Amino acid sequence: MRFWILRYFVGATALFAAGLTQSLAQGSSDGPVVVELFTSQACSKCRAADAYFSELASRDGVIAISWHVDYWNKLETRKGRWRDPFSDPQCTKRQRQYNKNLRGRRSVYTPQIVINGMAEAIGSDREDVGALINAARASQPVAAISARRLGAELVFDIGATEAGGEAFLATLNPAVNTEIHHGENAGMVIQEINVVTGLQSLGEVASEGGRLTADAPQAGDHCVILVHEPDQGRIIAAAYCPS
Repeated sequence: MRFWILRYFVGATALFAAGLTQSLAQGSSDGPVVVELFTSQACSKCRAADAYFSELASRDGVIAISWHVDYWNKLETRKGRWRDPFSDPQCTKRQRQYNKNLRGRRSVYTPQIVINGMAEAIGSDREDVGALINAARASQPVAAISARRLGAELVFDIGATEAGGEAFLATLNPAVNTEIHHGENAGMVIQEINVVTGLQSLGEVASEGGRLTADAPQAGDHCVILVHEPDQGRIIAAAYCPS
């Protein structure tokens, strides 16, 4: 069983990046660019994307999140099958919703990167992903958000938006080293960062903004808040949680 990469036509991502810049030219912001990678430890073609993702995560002004999908867990190879220990149906559900929104279909592929919930590209395609990040950085209007920690509680103050949205808190394992024993990557030790280990809704955010709270993650874990327009649309606010 293989998950083949689907492309609309030659140059589609570059054209979309140009359209993205034009459509968002209403304003600009100093807000971060959210880069979401959909990947699997059972996918051999994902390794190049994982390496590129680590580079992106080190950049200022980038929030990097790695979602491990579960559909690769069923792949049988001559070296057996590998079940990604970080895979989760929630990650696959999130990816399918993005593909429905952005590509008009629920079929999925890996590695895939989604930028600010508005554009997607092959996760290892540095040129396409870089163009989309630059377009988002140049023109993406983002709601103001501040995050602080009060003891065991996180407090998020979110500014006004055009239509409001829904806030989510993703818990992250900041650094993962996994020895792979079976499947396409058998014999490798895979190093990954900002791997999602949990996701919860914090509730609706009104158009005038507001305050949300959540329990701080356990010691050693990190987290990020994401505010989406309805139906997992554009990300209108995002921030790493304070330590």
